[in-house]
Amino acid sequence: MSEKASPTLIEESCDVPEWLNAKYFEEVLRKAKNDSTIKVRSINVRYALPKGENYASTIYRVLVEFHTKDQFAVCRSYIVKGMATSSMAEQKLGEYDVHAKEMDVYQLVIPEMKRLMRSIGDRSELYPKTLAIDRNNDVIIFSDLSLKGYIMADRTTGIDVTHTKMSLDLMAKLHASSLRLAEMYPTILNRFKTGMMTRETDAFYPMFYSNLDALTEEISTWDPKWNYYASKLRKLRPHFVEQGLQVFDHEKDDDLRVFVHGDLWTNNLLFKYDATGRPLDAVLLDFQFCCYGTPMIDLCYFFFTSTQDDIRQNCFEELMQYYYYRMTDYAKKLKCNKKLPTLHQFQQQLLRKLFYAVYSSFIALPIQMNEQTADADFEALMGDDERARRFKKTIMANRKYHKIIKGLLPTFDKKGLLDKLD
Repeated sequence: MSEKASPTLIEESCDVPEWLNAKYFEEVLRKAKNDSTIKVRSINVRYALPKGENYASTIYRVLVEFHTKDQFAVCRSYIVKGMATSSMAEQKLGEYDVHAKEMDVYQLVIPEMKRLMRSIGDRSELYPKTLAIDRNNDVIIFSDLSLKGYIMADRTTGIDVTHTKMSLDLMAKLHASSLRLAEMYPTILNRFKTGMMTRETDAFYPMFYSNLDALTEEISTWDPKWNYYASKLRKLRPHFVEQGLQVFDHEKDDDLRVFVHGDLWTNNLLFKYDATGRPLDAVLLDFQFCCYGTPMIDLCYFFFTSTQDDIRQNCFEELMQYYYYRMTDYAKKLKCNKKLPTLHQFQQQLLRKLFYAVYSSFIALPIQMNEQTADADFEALMGDDERARRFKKTIMANRKYHKIIKGLLPTFDKKGLLDKLD
């Protein structure tokens, strides 16, 4: 089919690479479906997410109309995920090697973990299905799960207990299947070294410090009774990154070590609902910051960034126990040989890594709750110019965030998490 007969329609203001056209999708579909008769008639390309919903990727939704010798005018929707294209994003994210890592995950790890869960009778969706992993163009092409009814929850309000338990159950499946996978293929997970906080690169360190500084400055403008916490944060600052890095250090051989998602929050989960609005299933997306480490990375990050505030303030121990029983149950069904910790031992491991709750609440949560999207891009997140400083001031001035952090600061302080840790 000629290019003229296969138009590429691009939504206005959508910047699309030249190669992402009808001819390209014809080749992808022929290979994926093993059908050389496929002819793509047209594609329509638009951004899949609005500004402020994603910082590390460029994500397109592509509607493809094609036919084969057996079917005429079939329409399918796909998600095309590539690297963020700004020079700063390419530099910073390149040091994390996020996109090549994610391709490895979908090519080598996800298929095996899906197979393991199928072997114990789990037929849930778990992860998005890949149509193609294109290393030449640095993109991954997924089936569009929105067509099956999967949607994101509202990142600005947090998820309720039902959604939280469903998410923890999905996390338990991920972690338990990775325990068995590591037993079957002892080196398969060793390549995943660079989590969100890593000793491999300091590319994100300036952002960690600038967000902490912006929070400290914001707290110092509140009622004088909060000056105690602003002072605590100033004293914590020289130690903040190192204490975060220690969460990722593997210290004890008998500690749990699993395949960690690394960026497990509301926007990296999709939920499917019944006619009454009750969630039926959840799917986990986006493995750019995955690593091989303690499950506490995912547990703290998810719990403190994504739950409704009454859950965040009151239900931590209860929901960590829920996760523990789900994860150990799946591990036993998968016939993992590793001796699993008791609940008490698990809680001890969690306490040793609990500083990640501070990182998640101080650095990640205000970004994820932000509703002022004018400056919400990678440059504002990572930069140090006037626009970047304005963005960080804006996210810390969010009154919804103030309510949350005013509840957490005393809790963290009582646990000693705002002090230098030995």
